[in-house]
Amino acid sequence: MQILLSLMSGVALLIWGTHVTRHGMLEVLGPRLRLVLAAGTASPLRGFLAGLGVTALIQSSSATALMTSAFVAGGLVSLPAALPIVLGADVGTSVMARLLAVDIAWLSPLLLVAGIGLRLSGKASVRGQAGEVVVGLGLITLALQLIRLYTAPLLHADIVRAMFNALGSDALLAVVVGALVTLLAYSSLAAVLLTATLAMAGVIAPATALPLVLGANLGSGLIACLANAGGAPAARRVSLANLLFRILGVLACLPLLDAVPSLLARLGSQAGTMAIDFHLAFNLALAATLVWFVNPVAALCMRWLPDARHDAEPPGARYLSQGDLQHPSVALGNAAREVVRIGDVIEEMLQGMKLAIAGNDRALNARCRALDDRIDELYSSVKLYLTDVAATRLGEQDAARWDDIMLVNINLEYVGDILERVLLDLDQRKLSRNLRFSDAGSAELLDLCDLLVAHLRTRLSLFVANDRAAAALLRDCAAEFQGRAERFTARHIARVAQRLAPSVETSALHLDILRELSQMSALLCAAPAVSLGSCGGSLLKKAASHDRQFLTQPASPASSNH
Repeated sequence: MQILLSLMSGVALLIWGTHVTRHGMLEVLGPRLRLVLAAGTASPLRGFLAGLGVTALIQSSSATALMTSAFVAGGLVSLPAALPIVLGADVGTSVMARLLAVDIAWLSPLLLVAGIGLRLSGKASVRGQAGEVVVGLGLITLALQLIRLYTAPLLHADIVRAMFNALGSDALLAVVVGALVTLLAYSSLAAVLLTATLAMAGVIAPATALPLVLGANLGSGLIACLANAGGAPAARRVSLANLLFRILGVLACLPLLDAVPSLLARLGSQAGTMAIDFHLAFNLALAATLVWFVNPVAALCMRWLPDARHDAEPPGARYLSQGDLQHPSVALGNAAREVVRIGDVIEEMLQGMKLAIAGNDRALNARCRALDDRIDELYSSVKLYLTDVAATRLGEQDAARWDDIMLVNINLEYVGDILERVLLDLDQRKLSRNLRFSDAGSAELLDLCDLLVAHLRTRLSLFVANDRAAAALLRDCAAEFQGRAERFTARHIARVAQRLAPSVETSALHLDILRELSQMSALLCAAPAVSLGSCGGSLLKKAASHDRQFLTQPASPASSNH
């Protein structure tokens, strides 16, 4: 019993060591690792290498898969572009398993002493976070040494040998046990290292170790699926594809397990290291084979996990009831509801612009540009509807509300046109050339986009509340945006002066986007006139009526909607 408890303590220390190492590495290199993964989507080879490198550092293919899932869920990359990263991640954890399986017990005291010293010298600093990584590596090497020590008495226990012999005679059962151990440890690396350590100690034979390794690979795919269970369908597709890769590999290898030990032996693999060598060979073969089938697998995952279905969006206006035109207050309320819908589409386009700034997905960019057609259609419907409101029944307050609705309608349509132009610029001058903004420049542009979304929501809230005395709040919003845009422009010029390559390459586009964002802010923060009254409403109605006659005539596709 004492031996079993001691062995369990070694396994627990191994699991904890892998978690400490992963946590410390994410603290030190988290943002940079995400940038590496994002850059790896440019080609399958770069994706494979990015996944391999990141996983070798953080020692968790599941964590890499989850980061990749976040990119796909955010629309930064497509599913087929993300799958080579997942394949590379599985190879990365195999490489780390091979390195850690080397008997370096003499190194664990040095790692622990150095790591604890670094950690205590500055917990919140980079030095302290690096110390956490070193401590984790020291715990892993110490745990492996303890497991080897505590498994030695098990060599002479008949019940232990009988149990592992039963697993060896039933490969499918061994796969299931390996998967369960991986789920309990929440780490395929820990499960594979434990299996390799038992094999090196002679507790289990290769016939038992190999299916346990297959089970660890299967468990790795299950961990990512469970972690993403509550996520969006786009994120769950990455985990599902990874699990499908694991299942296909396990099914392909199970019938060949009897021939694998002799094949690995001919290649120079020893009985003690055969489990680790098989783990690495399995994932390399899987990646080399399935990297050519990422598109069919992605299509299958999209079929099994479609996007959540929403009610079909009507082709045009939803609330502009012709029967309400004789009741001006009701008709104006209908028009206001449609204008809010335009604001929702504007926000969707702003989110798409953020993705185009941070990533290089041209298909997503094209879908976002197409949203301007919906804005144009709603804008025209609202404008024509307002001209049909019975002018003789408009009181002073209704006329002022008429003016406000028309002003916001026109400004939002113009913002949509600017967004379409910015998205087209990004496509032609950045996405098609696979350029990227500097990290600081990208963060600044995204910050301005978030601020613009906040101001859009503020404007729409004031619009719905019909608060015509909130001009000061809108002026404050405009001043805040302008001040921040000016600071970011100065910072960009400073980066260009330092000849930073990403800033120099994208400088013209960067400054154009800053100017366009400022123009959109001015439009969104345009305050309604407080005292237009019925005269202002009449003037706007006359202008809109003239525009209505123009819109009802046949027009070329290139004609403007203004």
